[in-house]
Amino acid sequence: MPENPLSNQESLRLLFGDREIETLMKKRAGKSLTQTERNYLSASIRPKLRAIQALAPLRLLSEINNKKQGISRSDIIFNLSRFGYELIIPYASGKGRKISLEELIVHILLSFPEARFIEAIPILLLKNKIDLFSLLEMATRWNLKNQLGFLLEIAFTLKKKKELENILEYLRRTKEKEPHLLGENLNLGEEYKEFLVQSSSPRMISWNLLGRFFDEDFKAAARTYL
Repeated sequence: MPENPLSNQESLRLLFGDREIETLMKKRAGKSLTQTERNYLSASIRPKLRAIQALAPLRLLSEINNKKQGISRSDIIFNLSRFGYELIIPYASGKGRKISLEELIVHILLSFPEARFIEAIPILLLKNKIDLFSLLEMATRWNLKNQLGFLLEIAFTLKKKKELENILEYLRRTKEKEPHLLGENLNLGEEYKEFLVQSSSPRMISWNLLGRFFDEDFKAAARTYL
């Protein structure tokens, strides 16, 4: 008989905290959840499970084990500079692997969600010509539609760029209802996740996002880079 994946507690703990595992087990058993547990389920557990399900067919472990070079943090900094967002970084080499703007945005959101990288995205959208169809396709594939919509809306508030209107309206109509985290490590403690549920900005909440990003953060970046 195949092993039940949820019986492997060691693997579960790589992805979920104790309260998340407890909530997941209760949900599978058909037991009633508290409001806090329902928040864990919607804000953290379901997004992780969707990501696991989406990534499984891609065989990423085999792919990265067979590739000598992936995208590194220094590549992100290098490409930010290429597209007009120069960061002052100690010991930066000024060299890196070139990637498209669309790939850069997705890599930041998926793999390098540092606050200053995310704050760069609206500026990149305003300063550069972008393949919006390709970006939307990538965002849909990686369950990033809400994150992209939020950042497009921020860009549009900073500067009215007509090319962004149609995709922004589409993302408003089709945004996912389940909350997603933006810019935070998925292994945050449960108490901080609950704090985000209570303290995320109204704009983030309108996009069903949790995180510590406010309009003034992006306006400050715009004053420097636009």
